[in-house]
Amino acid sequence: MLINWTDPAIQSATIQTIGSAVSTLIAAICAAVIGKQIAGRKRLQEKLADSHRDIDFLLAVEAEHCQKHIDNGTESNKIRVRNQVREKGLTWSGRHTPGRR
Repeated sequence: MLINWTDPAIQSATIQTIGSAVSTLIAAICAAVIGKQIAGRKRLQEKLADSHRDIDFLLAVEAEHCQKHIDNGTESNKIRVRNQVREKGLTWSGRHTPGRR
């Protein structure tokens, strides 16, 4: 079985087949790249939401701790403790506190 490559119909069919395969390959690559970007963005959004929940939890723990000090008849020391932490070089932006989101 020999293929007559000089026949214009066979050349045309071969070119169409290669073109279709290349365009399908390009579309698949583009879909994979876009899908990966969307999945990465969703993972980032989930991590940000987790971080916000962690911040809410830690702020609630701090509030409860301060309230226990107040209930025992002493002061909460919240501002004093935060200032001591700042002196160690750590900072608090306050951008993600519940009232500022």
